[in-house]
Amino acid sequence: MHYAVGKSPIFIGGAPRSGTTLLRALVNASRNIVCGPEMRVIPALCHLNQQIEDGHLDVLEANYGLDAQALHDRFARTIDRMLAPLHQKTGARVAEKTPANILHFSRLRRLFPDSPLIAVVRDGRDVVASLLSMDWTDARTGQPMAITRDAGAAARLWVQSVEAGRKLAQDPGFTELRYEDLARDPKAEIGRLFDRLGEDEAALARALDHVRHFDQGAGEAESSAGRVAQPIDTQAIGRWQRDLSADQIRQIDRIAGPTLKALDYA
Repeated sequence: MHYAVGKSPIFIGGAPRSGTTLLRALVNASRNIVCGPEMRVIPALCHLNQQIEDGHLDVLEANYGLDAQALHDRFARTIDRMLAPLHQKTGARVAEKTPANILHFSRLRRLFPDSPLIAVVRDGRDVVASLLSMDWTDARTGQPMAITRDAGAAARLWVQSVEAGRKLAQDPGFTELRYEDLARDPKAEIGRLFDRLGEDEAALARALDHVRHFDQGAGEAESSAGRVAQPIDTQAIGRWQRDLSADQIRQIDRIAGPTLKALDYA
């Protein structure tokens, strides 16, 4: 496939409040890769692609000559063209960061066989603690989102996100980064990622100076933009120990305990 963005796009995802905005800031500062604010439409397009393939492919193939590959090619071109203005503006390789991308990594691999897929993983207990501090509302109902009010709902989303990403664990184009490693040693963790992406030391140096380049006003939908505009620190690691009640910790353990243990968080 000939990409309007020049080279296969990079997709970044992770459970909300896992550190995806921090990674966006670091990657975008490299100059070789442009990663704008969350587009938020790619998960919807992936879901639609799957719905059509699962429920309507026989009609498309019999009457319109569209098999599964032709369907995927059309969706891939649509996403590619939506990302193209960023490439045209900067000349850089394009990355797109929306947390929910991770739920569709398997579908994105079918649409973009050569694209790097990058998952950010954070201790699920810290993710839940952070989510419970948010005031997000459901646009359809106007009511607070369940993941901001219920530790169990937040824990389930974390497990779903982590497991969706790790289905690609053996995929050579998949990279999993830990928020804790990004915070404690960003040079090593971003250096590992940039090695996989073919980026050089100069790009790494610019990425590590992300505070100078990050525009927090551009990411109005990103709740952590203000925090990311500051130097990296480790203050948020382990926040669950002070922010969560004993009942909430037990609820999280019932839902996410096996996944936390598999990731060596517990």
